[in-house]
Amino acid sequence: MTLSIYTNINSLTAQNNLSKSQSALSEATQRLSSGLKINSATDNAAGYAISTNFTTQIGGLGQASSNASDAINLAQTTQSALSQVTANLQAIRDLAVQSANGSYTNADRTSIDTEVQQRLSEITRIANQTDFNGQKVLDGSLGNLSFQVGANVGQTISVNVSQGVKTSQIGAIAEVSSGAIPAAAFTASSGSVTGSAAADVTGTPYTFSVDGHSVTTAAADTSAALLQTDVQNQLNASAPGAYTVSNTAGKFTITNNATGTASTAPVISGTGTTNFVGAAPVSVAGAANSLGSEGLSVNGTAINLSGVTNVQGLSDAVNAANISGVTAAVNAAGTGINFYSSDATKGLTITDTGAQVVTAAATNGNGGAYTVGTKAAVGGSLATGTVGTVDGANDLISRIDVALNTVSNLNSTLGAVQNRFQSTISTLGSQQNNLASSQSTIRDADFAAETANLSKANILQQAGISVLAQANSAPQQVLKLLQ
Repeated sequence: MTLSIYTNINSLTAQNNLSKSQSALSEATQRLSSGLKINSATDNAAGYAISTNFTTQIGGLGQASSNASDAINLAQTTQSALSQVTANLQAIRDLAVQSANGSYTNADRTSIDTEVQQRLSEITRIANQTDFNGQKVLDGSLGNLSFQVGANVGQTISVNVSQGVKTSQIGAIAEVSSGAIPAAAFTASSGSVTGSAAADVTGTPYTFSVDGHSVTTAAADTSAALLQTDVQNQLNASAPGAYTVSNTAGKFTITNNATGTASTAPVISGTGTTNFVGAAPVSVAGAANSLGSEGLSVNGTAINLSGVTNVQGLSDAVNAANISGVTAAVNAAGTGINFYSSDATKGLTITDTGAQVVTAAATNGNGGAYTVGTKAAVGGSLATGTVGTVDGANDLISRIDVALNTVSNLNSTLGAVQNRFQSTISTLGSQQNNLASSQSTIRDADFAAETANLSKANILQQAGISVLAQANSAPQQVLKLLQ
């Protein structure tokens, strides 16, 4: 090796290695002091970019989880208020059922209605005053809410809370009042048997039967009037009110008083039959009541009115048809029925070819005239509900049922979406943890490795300084050559 003064290769080499060890020492010191493997983009440009993106996503996921928690709190606030609305609706319904009972006077109903009105007002107050973070949640003003439940644009959950629960917003039904149904619609002609000849009133006792009810005349029945009275009394004893015995010009007629279905003529038999009605009596069977062929249908479903003999039976027949959303009740006067429908699509469409049920006096829920075959639309609300009359109580019961269904559906929606938000929070937490784990792998310092690097760098630096000192003293050997 050349021995020179101007160029000390060993010193330069030692300086270069010392610079490297100083850089490694500085890097290890920085990583250990910060706890990070990447402290700037110069440490690892790609890793720095990925780590920064992870930081963005982790922060967004954390805020999204907080957003979902806020949404749950909003839903719970709304549900708490809805539980009170439901309790008031149930209480109002109970009061309406009580008011519809015939044992109460109008004064009683007025007293009951006082509480009903207070509870209706309370429902509206709850709807107007329940809010979350300054937003009214039950008056229908929120509409469709979108909750950000992800770190990126478009990762949302939408909840429709446009349904308000003020009394003016719930309880819409369609209603038709039939008007007074003529009594003749329920009355069938009575069947009868009329004698073909004057009855035997010689005072000789004889026996016969009427539809199996035994009759025995007495020797004292010496006139048509006495004979008529005797037979009537015996029939009344065995079948009270079922038969009427009449006498015209000595010819007796026995009438079957049954109504509501086709009334058959009484069957008279026995050895004494000819003594009472002659050898060839005239039998006439009564016609069935006219409702049997009425042709009544509601929302396309035919109503079977065969055998219906009164207004209550007519109401029962409508309810027995099980038409979706449709019910019927006898009106307060007991002369007709009120039809109710909660079907918002179909409303109430009633056809009546016989025109005896839905009369010319029929009205819709607005009090206007109802025309057979047209649609009475769903409308109205609880706001005008009252139980001051039986008709009002029945109307309110129908509206309350619709309102309860509306509130229940809203409650169910909120309950379901809470479960969805809980699931979202769990998912977000898992994503956040996984991203943090990946970020840690890229960014966080491995203290075991870095302490080893620090020790190594320290030793190399000390060794480098020592070697550099020796390398710098090498040119002094030239002085010995010059001695």
